[in-house]
Amino acid sequence: MRWLITALLICLTGSVAAQANLQVDFRWLMANHCNNNSPALKLKNIPPGTTVLRVQMIDLDNNKHDHGGGELVQAQGFPADFLITAGSLDKYKGPCPENFTTLGHEYQFNVSALDSNNKTLASGSAKAPFSAKFVILQGVIGNQ
Repeated sequence: MRWLITALLICLTGSVAAQANLQVDFRWLMANHCNNNSPALKLKNIPPGTTVLRVQMIDLDNNKHDHGGGELVQAQGFPADFLITAGSLDKYKGPCPENFTTLGHEYQFNVSALDSNNKTLASGSAKAPFSAKFVILQGVIGNQ
């Protein structure tokens, strides 16, 4: 019985370890306000064999609004580090929170790396608030 439990634990931890953690980073710009041009997304740790990057943006303060995203496909695969350039997500709907000048909303980009059989190899996410104050402050901090 002990060997069965040990074998089960090894299988479970092995399957968890097999799915890598994808690093996602992005930066809001003032131009992203009420605009359907997606911001640039910097990705790191894309595993070998990734042929599809699936991106979805969600509003953490209003889950009833679908912000879409998009898919990027490269049959030859993606490098370990990849930049999804601004405006590349064809089904993306930009943030336009009603309280943009005060608190705004917090948004999250979820990215999945898939192989040619649609199996998830890695996933990751990044979130940040989107308000006029945050975007201005981010720019001030980022320029130093």
